[in-house]
Amino acid sequence: MLQFRRPISDCHIHLFNPAQIQECFDMVKTCGYDHWTFLGCTLIGSRALTQNLIGALLKLKGQGQCLAYASFHYDSMQLPDAENLRAQIEMFDKMGYDGIKMLDGKPGIRKRLNRRLDDPAYDLMFDYAQKRQFPILYHINDPMEFWHAELLPEWAKGKGNFYGDGTFPKKLEIDQETFGFLRKHPNLKLCIPHFFFISDQHGLCCEMLDRYPNLYFDITPGWEMFENFAKDVDLWRDFFRDYSHKILYGTDTFSDHWQETVGCLQRVLETAEEFTAFEEHCRGLDLPDSVLDDLYHNNYYKFNSLGKPLDVKAVLAYADTLYAKAKGLPEEALIVADIDFYKEEIARYL
Repeated sequence: MLQFRRPISDCHIHLFNPAQIQECFDMVKTCGYDHWTFLGCTLIGSRALTQNLIGALLKLKGQGQCLAYASFHYDSMQLPDAENLRAQIEMFDKMGYDGIKMLDGKPGIRKRLNRRLDDPAYDLMFDYAQKRQFPILYHINDPMEFWHAELLPEWAKGKGNFYGDGTFPKKLEIDQETFGFLRKHPNLKLCIPHFFFISDQHGLCCEMLDRYPNLYFDITPGWEMFENFAKDVDLWRDFFRDYSHKILYGTDTFSDHWQETVGCLQRVLETAEEFTAFEEHCRGLDLPDSVLDDLYHNNYYKFNSLGKPLDVKAVLAYADTLYAKAKGLPEEALIVADIDFYKEEIARYL
């Protein structure tokens, strides 16, 4: 088991292959997490249609240790109208999911949807989330390097991560759209992961966290974030001290390199070591225990509500609706098999 200095929970875990469910639980045990959050992502490929089902199964198997955030369905990769989005968030809330994961702000998805992040189609959904204080973890933007071919890290090349060909929205454009929906919904319980990819803008980080009372960042790598912190360790150590109540710990695992990811993240937060992580130069912040308690533990329980039961019958009824959505998709047979598998496993908890 990894030995973190303080009790710890992880707000940012993904899983896409049902064959790796036990490996994911083994990772959680090795890391010593008290609680962890699975984030559904239905927009990243046809087989991801069943992401909310794997989330339900993990929540049930986790017996109170695992929270599950649902992900919206956008048929034919078209943004639904306002009433549809409002109905989806209410459905997932009442079904017993613990929050919503959104990817609309990731540049490739933002390009495909071709709708601003502050489009009125989102307003009723955000109104519901704000009123209910139903948490949303929303991936918005990507590292600035991804718009500049000469700065693109080696690991990102050839994976669709270059946005500088003129067909993608610009980073600043996506930033401005984010400010737009925050102005309309200033009390959203919202976490923007990866420090909103603005770790090169200390002042903007302060302004956003000061302005919006329920806004959080998470420290899930992008390692460019930690390279930016390394440029002025004293400045950022003070930032973490001053804003420790607004930062969540997350890892973006499960992955085939989760041990390296978690180990490097621990070194950044708990030591003063200098090292290289995924091509980026890092210097540890050596944060005090009081700050680690907020990042690792306290903020997780401020952002989330524990003990919300899952309505298994409602989840199974929802699963039945996915067969129609699977028709004609690539890998249809695999998707149908996945639905069948998840239904059988989830039904064990009736």
